[in-house]
Amino acid sequence: MTAVHEQSSADEAVASPPSTDDRLAGGDHLINNRDDEIELVPADSLTADLAGHLTFLPVNGAAFVMQVMHPVIGDVVDKYSVFRTDPLGRAIRSTDSVMRWIYGGQEAIEEGKRLRKLHQPLQMRNKAGKHISALNPEAYQWVIATAFPTLLSAAPLLVGREFSRDEQRELLVDNRRIAKIVQVPMRGYPETVEEFDEYFDDFIENKLTRHPVAVELIEQMRAAPPVPRAVPRAMRPAVKRVATTAAAPMQKFNYLTTVGVMDPRVREILGLSWSDREQKQLERMHTVLRGSYRVLPERLTYFPLAYHARRQHAAIQAMKRREQKGAAFIKPSGDAPDPHA
Repeated sequence: MTAVHEQSSADEAVASPPSTDDRLAGGDHLINNRDDEIELVPADSLTADLAGHLTFLPVNGAAFVMQVMHPVIGDVVDKYSVFRTDPLGRAIRSTDSVMRWIYGGQEAIEEGKRLRKLHQPLQMRNKAGKHISALNPEAYQWVIATAFPTLLSAAPLLVGREFSRDEQRELLVDNRRIAKIVQVPMRGYPETVEEFDEYFDDFIENKLTRHPVAVELIEQMRAAPPVPRAVPRAMRPAVKRVATTAAAPMQKFNYLTTVGVMDPRVREILGLSWSDREQKQLERMHTVLRGSYRVLPERLTYFPLAYHARRQHAAIQAMKRREQKGAAFIKPSGDAPDPHA
C-alpha cells in the first residue's frame, strides 16, 4: 500500500535526522492530524476483513506500481528505495506497517507519525533540477489513495462480485481514516466516491507517467529471484535453476493479479497488454483461493497481526453478547431495605 515506506539506502538520508519542527518547507505540517481527529479502522469493517488476507499482497502490487507512476514518488523511490537490493525485506517492512495501520489499535497512530518522520529526509533534485520531497502533499496523498481504486477493481477476485455502492462508500471512509492515521494532508482529499472518480481520472489523464521504476517493478515480477550472496559461486547456476522453477507459479500469480486489477488506462500508459486468456487464468486462480478461504482456518489465511486482532474483536463481542443474556448479580428490588438505615 505504500511505495515510499523504505529503510533509506542513501547515506545522506540516514545522516539527516528528522527535524523536531512540525512545519515543512512550503508551509505543510509534518504532523497534519491531531490524535483526537483520527479514527481507527473498525475491527469489523470490510477493510479489516479483506486487507489482512495473505493474498491481498499481490493485489496491493497494482497500487504500488501506480504510486511510482507519479513522477515525484518514482524519482524518490528510484534514489532511496531498497527494492532492488532487498525486495523481500522491503515488502515485509511495508506489509508490517500497513498491518499496524489497520489492526494495530493505538499503535496505528504512532506508526503514522513514525512514517512521516522517516520520510522527511528523503529529498532530492530531479533530472530537471527541481527540488522534490517524499512528503510532497500531492504525492503523499496519492500513495494512500491508490488503495481505493485497486480494491474496487479487485472485488470480483476477492469476494466474487462487485462491491455495492454502500460498500464503496464504507471503503472510502476507511481509506480516509488510514490517510489521517499516516498523517496525509487532507486538503483536497476526496470525500465521496463521486469526487474520488474525478480525482482518479485527473491523475490518469494528467499526472501519471510510464516511469522507469514502474516498468522495472513489472519486469522484476517476471524475473528469476536473485540467488543469495551466501551461496557459493560454483553452486549458483544450479540454485538459480531450482529457484526459477520453484518460483514460477507464484510469480505468475503475482504478475497476473497485479496487472489484472489495474485500470485499463493504467495498463495502456505502461504499454502492458492484457488478453482474455490472462483474465480467465486470473479468475480461475482466485476462484480456487476463495474456495480455500471458506474451509481453511483463519490462522492460515491472515497475516498474524490481522488474525489476532480479529480474534480479540470476536472474543470481546462474545463477552458483550453474554452480558446481554444475564447479569453477574441479582438486581435489588425497589423495596429492598436500605442497609445503611
